[in-house]
Amino acid sequence: MTRRSAWLFPGQGAQRRGMGRELFDRYPDAMAAADRLLGFSVRELCLGDAAERLTDTRYLQPALFVVNELTRRACAAREPAPDYLAGHSLGEYNALLAADAFDFETGLALVARRGELMGRATGGAMTAVVGPGAARIVDLLAEAGIDDVDLANLNSTEQVVLSGPAESLRRAAGAVTAAGAGRCVPLRVSAAFHSRYMADAAREFAAFLAGFELRDPRIPVIANVTARPYRPGEVGRLLAAQVHSAVRWSESMAHLRSRGVDRVVEQGPGRVLTGLWDAAVKDAANGSAAQPRPAAGSAPAPAATAAALDGPPTAVRAAPAGLAPAVSAPAAPAAPAGLASAAPAPVPAVPVLAVPVPAVPVPAVPVPAVPAPAAPAPAVPAAAPAAGVEPSPYGGRAAGGTARTVSGPDAGGPAGVAPERLGSAAFRADYGVRYAYLAGSMYKGIASTELVARMARAGLLGYFGTGGLRTERIEAAIATLRAELGPDGGFGMNLLHALHDPPLEEATVRLFLRHRVRFVEASGFTQPTRALVLYRLSGAHRDGIGRAVAPNRLLAKVSRPEVATAFMEPAPEALVRGLLADGLLTAAEAEAGRALPLAGEVCAEADSAGHTDAAVAYTLMPATTGLRDRIVAERGYPDGIRVGAAGGLGAPESLAAAFVLGADFVVTGSVNQCTPQAGTSDAVKDLLAQADVQDTGYAPAGDMFEIGARVQVLRRGTLFAARANKLYQAYRQYDGLEAIDAKLRRTIEDGWFHRELEQVWKETREYYLRVGRPQEVERAEQDPRHRMALVFRWYFVHSTRMAMHGDPAERVNYQIHTGPAIGAFNRFAAGTALADWRNRHVDAVAEALMAGAARVLQDRFSSLAR
Repeated sequence: MTRRSAWLFPGQGAQRRGMGRELFDRYPDAMAAADRLLGFSVRELCLGDAAERLTDTRYLQPALFVVNELTRRACAAREPAPDYLAGHSLGEYNALLAADAFDFETGLALVARRGELMGRATGGAMTAVVGPGAARIVDLLAEAGIDDVDLANLNSTEQVVLSGPAESLRRAAGAVTAAGAGRCVPLRVSAAFHSRYMADAAREFAAFLAGFELRDPRIPVIANVTARPYRPGEVGRLLAAQVHSAVRWSESMAHLRSRGVDRVVEQGPGRVLTGLWDAAVKDAANGSAAQPRPAAGSAPAPAATAAALDGPPTAVRAAPAGLAPAVSAPAAPAAPAGLASAAPAPVPAVPVLAVPVPAVPVPAVPVPAVPAPAAPAPAVPAAAPAAGVEPSPYGGRAAGGTARTVSGPDAGGPAGVAPERLGSAAFRADYGVRYAYLAGSMYKGIASTELVARMARAGLLGYFGTGGLRTERIEAAIATLRAELGPDGGFGMNLLHALHDPPLEEATVRLFLRHRVRFVEASGFTQPTRALVLYRLSGAHRDGIGRAVAPNRLLAKVSRPEVATAFMEPAPEALVRGLLADGLLTAAEAEAGRALPLAGEVCAEADSAGHTDAAVAYTLMPATTGLRDRIVAERGYPDGIRVGAAGGLGAPESLAAAFVLGADFVVTGSVNQCTPQAGTSDAVKDLLAQADVQDTGYAPAGDMFEIGARVQVLRRGTLFAARANKLYQAYRQYDGLEAIDAKLRRTIEDGWFHRELEQVWKETREYYLRVGRPQEVERAEQDPRHRMALVFRWYFVHSTRMAMHGDPAERVNYQIHTGPAIGAFNRFAAGTALADWRNRHVDAVAEALMAGAARVLQDRFSSLAR
């Protein structure tokens, strides 16, 4: 008989502090890629773990995946390739990576998303049953009338793991103990993993997987779900099913034995799987069953069996919504030459997920949080990619010349457009994100720390909304994000132009520099300011080959060509000289800065929420990219300038159009305000979720009231826009509060402000004195018109505060900055889970829009090619 070997990869539970210590220095490129994609240091997590994150699934799973892979690489350098591969739960991803089903970065993306979904799951528990009676567990559960517990792991004839409601597991443990079948050990987990209770997570993961190109394994990999090798085209489907199905490990080991495997090598920390292999060998020698099975012809097995062993879940319970009927696995393949004809037990039907990529404009489910890295191109010869879509460096062929197959229904498409390939690869690398997609800021912390942290954990980047906040609040937000994301976590902060308070603007920048905030979004600026130059040029230098580089990434939102030009040019020399004279910049920083654009990223903001010039994307984008091309050619900037698109991005078609217009990245805004993570009231979110594309209007901007700047706000359900415009008309018409018409004054005091104007002035005066701005009070007491402006601006602060607090008595005064993008997203999400804003997690919105945009482009390219 031909002797065969298998490599086995452990899953969660094999981790230990110090794992990988001897490997990290040997593979610096892999470590750098992992740290960049994950947003934290794998080395620090494994060797130090001061924050004890190795107990957190979100961090543990990708870290263990990396250690397993480095162990495999070290082994591959000294041993021949195995005949088979298998991995326990998480380890299955390492087995598929070793079989070239995907690359290292794709595997990290999948594992990180899986860990995030499992870490987010709550409710339920798991219990290990250890002892010689473990094989009787199915009968014991049936006798006890327990039908809501599933078999999660079938590790050996003497070790199984149950998953289900905590109370039911306590009953199961009692039944096992009473029968003398073994001992029960509750596991320290947060949810009922590998069971029917993970169906929702499985659906989310299926939608995520559908966006990847997954190749058939080049070495047979034993699937946890079937205990048989993957068939062509099954990778995505079975990985999704694995989330809510049992790990049939003992059967998998029996199958390897039946195929002549007599040697295994464990590729990862510990030797747990080696012990289970030895148990399988012992069972085979003793003629023991591979795992518990009900007797032939007996009554239907309980749900535990259905989820793991002898049939689809529908055999004993209705399949969860979104699960397709079971699909039978194939018969075992013919025995290889030199082996007697094996006759393994028939493979049971396998429940699989039927969650297609949502057809635009409707997403099927809330979609994943961790987007994928750039995927290889499809095998189908496609027309030349459109603007914004990168050609693949792989030429459409997998390693070894095998054409790729795309796993997942409707994945790929004729044009081969994948969401992770939209936009600029250089942008994704510089920002450490997996999609060329950012969540823009929303003032007063509406773009909250929770929102920004969730984006970061998803491999994306968001900007915290600092506008209208004191520096103490901003500093507290930075501290929160650092604590949640670690020292290497990626996040950005907004810098809103402080027209009336330049010292605040500069103090905010100094705060960013002190805390090493590397990503700043500048909004509301009409020209460069001293603070912007200080931020951008701090730390600028020449690298080893003489190129000018700056560690601080400044993204400028613009809506006018002349403003775009100012940000694309180097910092104004007068401002640079002033900062030099004050000792805030060094000569080296100033010199390097003269060879750099003030903003490395310029975002063309069309008609949007908040401050807006009501620009039209179809004209603004070409004007901005044309300026960029001319200035980069003239200046010879080493890294160029990336141009992004913002405003009106609420449907996949909008994002697709932005990329076709040449956007290197996109920035969303309004759609993120209607998410659970947004720092505003449920009342506001309820109103936003009902809005249509025509339900917005324009109002004066409170922070730029006197100059007539405008913001776009929600009009439906609130009278703020009408009242704010009336206040601005009064400001233009009257010389002071005393001159206001008596009827209008009564309307303002009794109907809008609910207090007399003099009382408002008293509150306003006290505020400016309290925050150290007495000059505003002095000016107002000398200039009646300025005093009127400050009193009217009180209403803008008040209306925002009432909206954020959700005060029902003040609903008509709610000031809610939003653009028509929210109406477009509401239409896109209608009839799906995303119709309820409580399901619109900010990362799910990103995934839905980017996956949808890719699908739109695929469909359009296909129709144009016909």
